[in-house]
Amino acid sequence: MGETSDRIRQDIERTRAELTEDTDRLVSRANPKNVIDRRTHRMRRRAHDMKERVMGSMPSPGSGGDSAGGSIRQNADQMAGAVRSAPQQALQQTQGNPLAAGLIAFGAGLLAASLLSESRAERQAAQQVQDRAGGMIEPVQRAVSESVDRVREQATESARGAGEHLKESASEKAHATGEQAQHEAKSASEEIRGS
Repeated sequence: MGETSDRIRQDIERTRAELTEDTDRLVSRANPKNVIDRRTHRMRRRAHDMKERVMGSMPSPGSGGDSAGGSIRQNADQMAGAVRSAPQQALQQTQGNPLAAGLIAFGAGLLAASLLSESRAERQAAQQVQDRAGGMIEPVQRAVSESVDRVREQATESARGAGEHLKESASEKAHATGEQAQHEAKSASEEIRGS
């Protein structure tokens, strides 16, 4: 009789501990700071992987590897493969995510611009555009900056609200489950006493 109630108490404590652990895990996973940290880590890892694919890794000293010509040829082949597969990878990664598509296009444009030297005609055209647009650039920059700030604030507020809602919901569920466990324990102990 005492053995059964002790077992029920142990089950209740174990269940309560599991619920607490699950709730903590959900709250941690939904925490906006943790979400941002995970995404930042993921983006850094992908950038590093892309850099390794494009640039190749440095051979370790004393490895007695290939000649310089072979190494250059291998890096050129890797770079050509990365360039060939870039559009398909970009399409797969950005499907349904216009912001990512824009960032990838912007990065590809920067990469292409850094690889190509500008001509004298391009420099002159850029100077003419800058002279004509002069006063228009600053208001556009200000408007874009304000829009980015508003979007950032809205995203932060909505993430914070979602996190709070999840935390409240998880706390309510944990409390309800605890109450139900107590009720079940009482019922079981009354049943045992009645037997």
